[in-house]
Amino acid sequence: MAYVELHCHSAYSFLDGASQPEELAARAAEVGYEALALTDHDGVYGSLEFAHAAKAFGVRPITGAEVTLSGVGSTEPPGSAGAGFAGAGAGRRGVGSTEPPGSAGAGFAGAGAGKRAHITLLVESRRGYGNLCRLLTAAHAGTRTPGREDREPLPPSVPLELVAELSEGLVCLSGCARLGFGVRDPNGAARLARAFGRDRFFVELQRPYERGDAHRNILLRDLAEHLGVETVATGDVHAHHPRRTLLQDALVAIRCRTSLEGCEPERRGNRESVLRAPEEMLERFSFARGAAERSAKIAERLQFDLTEELGYSYPDFSDGDEPAIRQLAAICHHALNERYGRSNTVLRGEARKRLEDELKLIDELGLAGFFLLHHEVLELARECALEVRGSESPRRFLPPGRGRGSSVGSIVCYLTGLSHVDPVANDLSLGRFLNRELASVPDIDLDFPRDIREKLIVAVTERYGREHAALVASFATYRSRGAIRDVGKALGLPHAELERLSRLTDGWDARRIAEEIERLPDGERKLDSRRWRAFAWLTGEIAGLPRHVSQHPGGMIVSTRPLVEL
Repeated sequence: MAYVELHCHSAYSFLDGASQPEELAARAAEVGYEALALTDHDGVYGSLEFAHAAKAFGVRPITGAEVTLSGVGSTEPPGSAGAGFAGAGAGRRGVGSTEPPGSAGAGFAGAGAGKRAHITLLVESRRGYGNLCRLLTAAHAGTRTPGREDREPLPPSVPLELVAELSEGLVCLSGCARLGFGVRDPNGAARLARAFGRDRFFVELQRPYERGDAHRNILLRDLAEHLGVETVATGDVHAHHPRRTLLQDALVAIRCRTSLEGCEPERRGNRESVLRAPEEMLERFSFARGAAERSAKIAERLQFDLTEELGYSYPDFSDGDEPAIRQLAAICHHALNERYGRSNTVLRGEARKRLEDELKLIDELGLAGFFLLHHEVLELARECALEVRGSESPRRFLPPGRGRGSSVGSIVCYLTGLSHVDPVANDLSLGRFLNRELASVPDIDLDFPRDIREKLIVAVTERYGREHAALVASFATYRSRGAIRDVGKALGLPHAELERLSRLTDGWDARRIAEEIERLPDGERKLDSRRWRAFAWLTGEIAGLPRHVSQHPGGMIVSTRPLVEL
């Protein structure tokens, strides 16, 4: 490997990445990458999808994120008044001082503390992944102002001190050309260099062919020299192919809530933020060949595999001398006597035999904790239902949750209340739900009534703790109406025309918007317009891309280990 891209954004950077993780992985394989890092803004939302896709294409996935720091020291670009490296009597490459960058007469940094900057964090080990997730959790924890939850969330950010504290298992790059920490706060970069050490902190060089590139890279190379660390070249990728750069521009306009013309300073004015072949990147960084080749050396260290190293184990529930399987058996035998006590001898004997066989299989597969956890959540639901409905309500007899699907074939599910269908009386097979060749854990679908969900979510969180229980995230993706309104506004199309089109569409597949325009009475005239043709193409390209992260209405995750480690 001569070059590996260590700074790459997907659509999971939410309106700052124009390609799906799978598209990036496929393109990486096509142009000859052996490894590729995904570093979305302040999140690892697309990392698992990317890891699976990359491995399928023969590319080794590297997990990371571009993290926003708060309270940095300068907003002035390198080379501007008050921010330049060089002083009087400048020497080699314009450096006139041996003082640390940021000190009087030698620094990038000026006034302006309290601003934000980016760093790129790459995962080296399982411990590093946990630390990255802790940092991201902290970054998002401060986005809601207490008492003002109805307001739009603040941008996520994390203080430098916490990054330094949680640096183990991570490699840190100093950030992008526009908002990089090395550019905005060299004094802070020096603190991070001390925290990570020279083998895990690198000054990041980028060359997007924008004004000031050459001067900025000279300053950054001198910053690295002052700090005693190495440089590394990255491409700050935002699209897998040049044809997606127009969509990237449109996404920036949507994010800025304006038109393409109105967000020109925020946009990347050329097509250089795409995934280029390794050979092209080596040529681009011919002035710093060592920095480009160092990307591959760093990548060799980043062997953490998100698809294999985390694992999962269910709660053991063992209590002293009573293992989990014995606890589960006790619950089931008690329920067996209640449910089959008045049945005929044959049915009761068949139920008992089936229970013993099923418990033996559950013990072999190590799933006793799995069933006990579900049973415990169901008991919490019973308590919540009684509290919500009251002891006198006729609805008190309704079950707190009802299982469905293949779990109805399990007598253990029936006896623990996870299913309301008798598998013995109905001669249901267990094989689809539970067998020795099981590739994944059994699937128990528990649907809880709406009237108890909110209270149950609180009860589960209190029972297992905030570090072990959380609601599932979901992603709002672009469908027809959202694509019409957002892309149309970005292109400056008339609001009334966009509303008319959005009312005519089926509301789902944005890839069909071009066809729907053609069916309009004035559709042919519209598509003669360059702007409407761009609109038709962009709405098809944006289809299915995630727009923002949201919250699932009821799905929860409960974990034995802290969720940040999973």
